[in-house]
Amino acid sequence: MGFRIRIGQLFRSKHDGSITSRRFVCSKEGHQHPSRVGCGAYMRIQRQESGRWVVDRLQKEHSHEVDARADNSRTVTVASTGYREEGSGVLENLDLVETNGGLSLVKRVRESNINGDWYSVLLEYFQSRQAEDTGFFYGVEMREGKGMNMFWADARSRFSCTQFGDAIVFDTTYRRGSYLVPFASFLGVNHHRQPVLLGCALVADESEASFTWIFQAWVRAMSGHRPVSIIADQDRPIQNAIAQVFPATHHRFSTWQILAKEQENLGALLSMDAEFKYEYETCIFQSQTASEFDSAWNMLMNKYNLRENVWFKEMYRMRKSWIPLHIKGTFFAGIPVDGGLKSYFSTLLTAQTPLNEFVARYEKALEQRREEEKKEDFNSFNLQAVLHTKDPIEEQCRRLYTITMFKVFQKELLECYSYVGIKINVEGAISRYLVQKCGNGDERNTVAFNASNLNISCSCKMFEFEGVLCRHALKVFQIMNIRELPSRYILHRWSKNAKYGILRDADSGGSGQDFKALMLWSLREEAQNYIEAGAASLERYKLAFEIMQEGRRNLCWQN
Repeated sequence: MGFRIRIGQLFRSKHDGSITSRRFVCSKEGHQHPSRVGCGAYMRIQRQESGRWVVDRLQKEHSHEVDARADNSRTVTVASTGYREEGSGVLENLDLVETNGGLSLVKRVRESNINGDWYSVLLEYFQSRQAEDTGFFYGVEMREGKGMNMFWADARSRFSCTQFGDAIVFDTTYRRGSYLVPFASFLGVNHHRQPVLLGCALVADESEASFTWIFQAWVRAMSGHRPVSIIADQDRPIQNAIAQVFPATHHRFSTWQILAKEQENLGALLSMDAEFKYEYETCIFQSQTASEFDSAWNMLMNKYNLRENVWFKEMYRMRKSWIPLHIKGTFFAGIPVDGGLKSYFSTLLTAQTPLNEFVARYEKALEQRREEEKKEDFNSFNLQAVLHTKDPIEEQCRRLYTITMFKVFQKELLECYSYVGIKINVEGAISRYLVQKCGNGDERNTVAFNASNLNISCSCKMFEFEGVLCRHALKVFQIMNIRELPSRYILHRWSKNAKYGILRDADSGGSGQDFKALMLWSLREEAQNYIEAGAASLERYKLAFEIMQEGRRNLCWQN
């Protein structure tokens, strides 16, 4: 008899946090998914003092029919395979099979968690969209004649990636609970700090192969583009897939998952020991240098007997993916280190959305989000934020930034007036300043300024992380009487004209064919807005038609 299994509840040692026992349940246990019928069959294994694992509890009876066939060529006994601890990804690819009165783990043939009806409905939708939008991209992974993962992105998402694909979020919110559909999305941050859609996927299973295929499909859709950074879950299959497809991309772990794992592994200490909680959070959020963090982390391990805690040791090994000190040197479009990006689909589209409502809700969410972006575009070109100083730098940035980003910059500019800068070192053209808040000696940062080329950098890493100059750097510019910011410190992706950023990057873009496609999408997008404005009345139509004819004549004169 054969049946699929899922890894169930685990128990850890109160002494060192290592796993002491674990349950394996039938895949049809529970009721969180339509395929689950509340089956009570399970097996529990427990670790002995010798380190060997034994089965100490077993419930064989199922509440449903099981597969009478078992492929013994795929069988691997528990004894010969051994048991690896959490995160290995091995057990997720095995099924439990009863053969000759015994129990064995067998390698699983990959099967899709996506209901078969979804493929036909979505494929029909993709084909109809492609007929309307020649830039629409979709892909379906086929395995042994069966559909597996799906990916799609419309022309607007593909063009958005050329502007806002530097820092992305792979949103797999469906994994937090029960779901009808394993719907995932790729998100970016636009020039108004709004979430922008960069592609969608249905995840057939949570294997490394699935995530690798989805990431590769995204790269193909985006003409080979790879992001500077990505925020995604920390599970080993996702980590490995990112390392394979985005080898130079900085992978930052999802905050919600870190918090969940903290509660699972340190919950008792965090809730019962206020001193530990304070020291733990200080170590994570206040460490300014790598040596300072290492020292504080080692102190926690020794003081609270965590040296043998498996999770604690593993999180130190992966510190560059979640500790603010190591994250802030990479561009993440300012997505807070202790938070995430606002949901793109909100409550309109969730993992519980039924098939018969999915497409309509998906398109409604797209329409709403893109209308919000259009509204902010209009405001940035037609409204002006109030200036609070006579500093020409403030006027310069108001002219270039979107309203949202100008307010971010303006806050830093106003704050810099309450800081003082003291020159502490000079080496050739480079001067170093200690910048601290008046009356608060605890808040201090070091700024390096090169007088020969006006390069500036601050130890707080705000510009590297967010792409906006910090109050500390602005204070030094004030001291040096710099009246205009060098253009490199006003990122084009945050400017009012960010949508035309692709035209600036023609020389460094992809192939000629890819670049032509991007120009087509850009012109088509602008033409759609032009058509809507021109069709508002007969007078506008006549004017729009005359302008268009004149524009076409001008283009004909170009070489």
